[in-house]
Amino acid sequence: MSVMRFLGANSREAMRQVRDALGDDALILSNRRVDDGVEVVAVAEEAQSSLVEQAEDVAAPAQASAPSVETSPAPGQDRLYAEMQAMRELLMSHIAETPRPRSASPGVRGVLRQRLITAGFSARLVREMLETLPDELADVDADDPRLLAWSRRQLETRLAVLDDEATMLEEGGVFALVGPTGVGKTTTTAKFAARYVMRFGGDDVALVTTDDYRIGAHEQLRIYARLLGVDVHAVHHEDDLEDLLSRLEGKRMVIVDTVGMSQRDQRVTGQIARLGGAGRPVRRLLLLNAASHGDTLEEVVETYQRASRDAGAPLYGCLLTKVDEAPRLGAALDVVMRHRLRLYYVLHGQRVPEDIRLAEAPALLDEALAVGQGSPFTFDEGVLTEMLRPTASGQGLQALSRDLLAQRDQLTRVMETLQRGVPGVAWLDAAWHRRESPRAIQQAWLEEHLAPPSMIKAWHDAEATGLFWPGGKPRGMDWAAPMLPLDANGDVLPLAWPLHRWPPSDTQRLTLARRHLGSHWHVFARVPDADVRKQLRETDSPWLARTRVQQRVWHAGERLAIGELVDLAEPCGQHTCRLRGRARRVTLSRLPVALAETDADSLQLWIAMSHDPESGRRRGVYHWLGHGGDALDIDMRAFVYRQLEQDDLLRLMRTAWQQLGASAPLDCELRIYLAAQLAALALRMDLSEDGWAVDARPVVRRLAGERKRRSPDTLLHGLLHLLTAHAALSQAA
Repeated sequence: MSVMRFLGANSREAMRQVRDALGDDALILSNRRVDDGVEVVAVAEEAQSSLVEQAEDVAAPAQASAPSVETSPAPGQDRLYAEMQAMRELLMSHIAETPRPRSASPGVRGVLRQRLITAGFSARLVREMLETLPDELADVDADDPRLLAWSRRQLETRLAVLDDEATMLEEGGVFALVGPTGVGKTTTTAKFAARYVMRFGGDDVALVTTDDYRIGAHEQLRIYARLLGVDVHAVHHEDDLEDLLSRLEGKRMVIVDTVGMSQRDQRVTGQIARLGGAGRPVRRLLLLNAASHGDTLEEVVETYQRASRDAGAPLYGCLLTKVDEAPRLGAALDVVMRHRLRLYYVLHGQRVPEDIRLAEAPALLDEALAVGQGSPFTFDEGVLTEMLRPTASGQGLQALSRDLLAQRDQLTRVMETLQRGVPGVAWLDAAWHRRESPRAIQQAWLEEHLAPPSMIKAWHDAEATGLFWPGGKPRGMDWAAPMLPLDANGDVLPLAWPLHRWPPSDTQRLTLARRHLGSHWHVFARVPDADVRKQLRETDSPWLARTRVQQRVWHAGERLAIGELVDLAEPCGQHTCRLRGRARRVTLSRLPVALAETDADSLQLWIAMSHDPESGRRRGVYHWLGHGGDALDIDMRAFVYRQLEQDDLLRLMRTAWQQLGASAPLDCELRIYLAAQLAALALRMDLSEDGWAVDARPVVRRLAGERKRRSPDTLLHGLLHLLTAHAALSQAA
């Protein structure tokens, strides 16, 4: 019989350990508080019968010595049975009350894991992806299209392909095709040349072969060259290549067909070094057989990449050959992703020039994921777990090294995702890299990037249509918050422009925003003065301003505080919003008011009451004054809801400012700039349901702490860790 002791911080934690180790039918022998928490002693179900037998053996002597007229069970046995029953009921009640962890259901993870491994992707890549599975997809059906779309996005961000073939071919250069024997280098040389000939003709292209090992290699390339109408040259000695490339300097495109060598051939290093010694720069393109095993491809890439780096430059990119012979593309694409190679072309047959196509990530991933059932060579999860467990210290160090590289790649992908999805993140990253620079360098960067021409162009490129006016200093701070642009949906953009770089008066700032920035509507942190309101009315610019409950306004001939008008407002809608990371049901009301009895402005008072959607308890009341035009009512309702969700912006700026104070000495303006950028990005990331946010949120949230719930504050702390780690790993690399 095996009796086990469990120690937890509380009863639920201890009971969870019992359930995980012994199952739901375990018998609890004792349950008591100790200095470190709660101690539970339990035994498995299969050992309970042994425990009862021992109890009966203990009771047997007492029964033997008792008078023959006594037939009732021994008191000790009764007590044992009673305790067993009581403990079982206690365990079952704890199991029923213990909440299940908020993670993706095993079905979702299991199906996604099996789908990717069946496609040929490595267990390491699958693990990385599942670690970042968003909370929004935790409970969806396994065939939910959002799950497949997320999987494709995760893979697509890892797969680098050629962006512009025309530019690459027009620039030309010397390209050497390298790789193992039988991978198809000679045929690929002809197909690659044909891509150039079809665009620019054959006058400026030349083919070169260094293959003097394989019988007929020269003649095969000459046949292809004759069909394409291009020159072909053969190199027989090591010193001839440099002379030949010098003579071919007038050719825009030179393609070198090299000798095929196994990745385990000791001559690989010499061959690659020979290419590196040529007078003209040689771009090495590695050919990978898509039908090869993943371990083989891994070895090929490692060997040729190491030899290429030793020769002075890494591999320029790669091509996938024999795609038509590959039952699964996952392994080949996995190797390309992990080694961060750029994939140029995909080859799928022997015909020249037909059987070559430009590598396109969506099409390749669709093909890779469209596999059928698993094969005998697809391991189950248990076997993969055992295989990945290090068995020696050397393997452990290699695994740690790979994990560090994977972490760097993951952080890089997240930064790239943010930069593609949100205008201004590239500037935030650039500013972050100046944190530890001397003050003079920090100030020089600010002068270059925050000058009016640069900022006006950046706001135009971001398609900003609105402007957020911070209206002074955040509470508890002695600095003025920067101006921030708003997009067409009312979302704040991380493109902060410090207030002191604007004109001195609000009317001049409004003129600049309208004439040069294209800002058509405005959000104020406090009610603008009469001159600004007049200018807004004359230009018919919608606006909204946060106001206090004590603010006095005119309504129906009376001057009253806003707090006294709540019951008079007309309900005009309900909406579920995210406020400080929590879902709230918001009821919106409105009331026409004026700021002065004779004021010509017809304003609208907006009152938003937020409630907990489950309990119905009221959580807060918010008030705005704004444009009163009836034609804008529908738009303004959505506008008010969005600004309510972003009401926390100034507080987030203050939090970011305080966090930045613990880092390297910062120029005051750079610190303000970073605080505003970080706050805007954290808020936008929390509110957006676009693909970039869904993909980036899990990683950023995990950087802030595993158990922290999603909120702007959590994402703000995660962004600080992301930028710090990304900068450090990039510098180390």
